[in-house]
Amino acid sequence: MSTPSWGSPQHPGSPGYAGGAHAGAGGQVPGASGGHAVPPAPGAHPGHVSPSAGASFAPQTPIGARYPGGPQYPGGPQYPGGGPQYPPQYPGTPQQPHYPQQPHYPAPQHPGYPAPQYPNAPYPAAPQHPSAPHPQAAPQYPGAPQQSAAPQPGSPKDELSQRYLAAVTHHMMRGQLQISQNWLGPLWGLIGVGSVIANALNPIELAVCVTALDEITPDAVNAFPRHVDAFAKTLRRQSAFIVKGGAFGVAALVAPRVHPAALQAVTNRPMSFGSVIVPAVVDLGTRQLHVASNTPFVGMATWGAVRSQARIYLPEPRAVLG
Repeated sequence: MSTPSWGSPQHPGSPGYAGGAHAGAGGQVPGASGGHAVPPAPGAHPGHVSPSAGASFAPQTPIGARYPGGPQYPGGPQYPGGGPQYPPQYPGTPQQPHYPQQPHYPAPQHPGYPAPQYPNAPYPAAPQHPSAPHPQAAPQYPGAPQQSAAPQPGSPKDELSQRYLAAVTHHMMRGQLQISQNWLGPLWGLIGVGSVIANALNPIELAVCVTALDEITPDAVNAFPRHVDAFAKTLRRQSAFIVKGGAFGVAALVAPRVHPAALQAVTNRPMSFGSVIVPAVVDLGTRQLHVASNTPFVGMATWGAVRSQARIYLPEPRAVLG
């Protein structure tokens, strides 16, 4: 006789029966290794383990009846299959709530530039509006002519200034300078950057800065070279002697009108250590170029070299405008 599927012990008389192997099993005296079998309790399975003396025994209930909703749960609904299954099963797939479609918000635009047409596209060139003022007016230095708003960057004041700045740009290209436009203090100017001496022993950089005004005043002549000097200091490179190299600069103001006292202010002055800045005034009304010619004691050997650079990149107005 083989062991049933529920794993109950074999009955006496069956082959391989070992008395007392299952202590406390129904049909056998607990602790006996043989002898008479004890009949199981009424209603108990032959393989049912008898409780010890004095212990209470509660009948096993179906697992579904112990959960809310089971057939034996007090007050619960009577489900034919016992308690609810987990996770709960619904008659159909629940529908997702319908939310209104979000409106399409365009990408933020760069000030003054249209949005790109595809991801990571470069911004196209800004439309030129010479009559429109710049969104933010540039600060005015003391003594500068009052303006209602700063001009649009990149748009000269008049036709003469445009023609002369175009000639300066051509000379910068021939000299292989890196050309850009940026703020020089409160003024928007044309900048050309190159190297006078490129070796590592004593590198010297060159910055040619030109800006156009409605009228050149003495205060403008005194203030603009300082702004060029502040820009030239950022160009100085480390030399082989630990200290930084030098920087040459040309600070040129272009205008169709020049105050008479402004020409007297065109003089060379020592600036920050390692920088030599030469001021220049281009009078488009009289077609004359004025470059400071005095030689300060500090940096005596370098002022002539910077003056020659100013003559190279600032053409004579008469040759440009006729």
